[in-house]
Amino acid sequence: MFKELKVIKLFVFVGLLLIIILKMDFSVLLISELYTDQHSYYPSNNVKIYTNTNSWFPFKKKIKITDLSGNIVDVINVEITRQNQVSDDVLKDGLGYENFHEYKLPATIQSGIYLINGKTPLIIKSKEYSEITVVYPYMNNILFQEEDDVSILTKTPPSTSLLRTSYVDNFTKEVTTFFSDNKFEVNYVSDLDIEAVENISKSKLVVLYGKSAFWTPKMKESLMKFVVDGGNLMLATSYTMNDVCWHSESAKRIKLYNFNERERIQTWATYNQSPPEKAVGISYLNSGYSDVKSYKTANANHPLFKNIINPKINIHANIFSAPPIKWYDDLPRIDLDSIGFYNGEILAYSKAAYHEEDKGIKGIFLLQPDSLSGKIISLGTEGWCLKENLGENKQLQIITKNTVEYLLKK
Repeated sequence: MFKELKVIKLFVFVGLLLIIILKMDFSVLLISELYTDQHSYYPSNNVKIYTNTNSWFPFKKKIKITDLSGNIVDVINVEITRQNQVSDDVLKDGLGYENFHEYKLPATIQSGIYLINGKTPLIIKSKEYSEITVVYPYMNNILFQEEDDVSILTKTPPSTSLLRTSYVDNFTKEVTTFFSDNKFEVNYVSDLDIEAVENISKSKLVVLYGKSAFWTPKMKESLMKFVVDGGNLMLATSYTMNDVCWHSESAKRIKLYNFNERERIQTWATYNQSPPEKAVGISYLNSGYSDVKSYKTANANHPLFKNIINPKINIHANIFSAPPIKWYDDLPRIDLDSIGFYNGEILAYSKAAYHEEDKGIKGIFLLQPDSLSGKIISLGTEGWCLKENLGENKQLQIITKNTVEYLLKK
């Protein structure tokens, strides 16, 4: 009897397995690469979608356009064919596929970050006024994307192509969920869109999050003009504006260093003696690493901590940014003279160290370049936007909402 039951269970298991296999869409596994021709689009724009497959046989595939919650926005029927790379050096030359599918975006699609085939980001921006502009780190994500376990940070080619596969990062879903859940009026753009100040000037607040290390001179100039003209800035990044690069829109390339001067990626400090803290008030060199998974409030009465009872702010992160600090009787103060800022306040902090012997800091900082400029609030780390933090930590969700509301009122 027991033997018969085992046989019956085996047949049931095999039957269920066959059902699962038959319902699986194996064509998803056959799409080896997928990228688009631009870093962002407006509604009604045409999108060129480049794909490749390891299969020798072409096939048609219904590819879904979804939001980050998986809701289907559109479905397009694409013919997937095997294509040849333009070069073996994908980091330098990109994939260079010739065949593409042209897809016209719906005129009614809202600004946001969408996914093609569940993986490739599609950034839709708007020309209308929006109180908040959230910047998706498109270029930075591509630059940090590895090919065969190698990235530009280790290989450092003189320039790199943007025409290659890049996946949505781990921070984006939590950021977009936060803003949609709280019903803020948001426009989404890519980091390269910041090269034109008009892409952010129609907002009161710009939000930078995730990987935001590489900046072009045009990006930096536009963001600084936005702040000088009274726009506010919220930072949830670790390496903000650390490295300099140059963007060629026509060639779809990023130049990583000046060929005749040096053969390595330059920081802003080595490029023009203008380190990131001169622009946005913070740098990872003033903070660095810390094993302590928390901040403590320094000013519990500040509006950022409304409805926050516990003075200990729990956060799981590894790398942080901070303004330069001077210590007085073991109490930190922002060194405003060294960055030339009008005002600065430590709202929450904990000790950190870039080098073991350093006496650095991490935390939440309020900064203002001059008396007429906008204000900058740094939440201290890109890790703020991870699932275990912004996605699940109610305390951080409240502080983030308070931060946004505070900066929208200023």
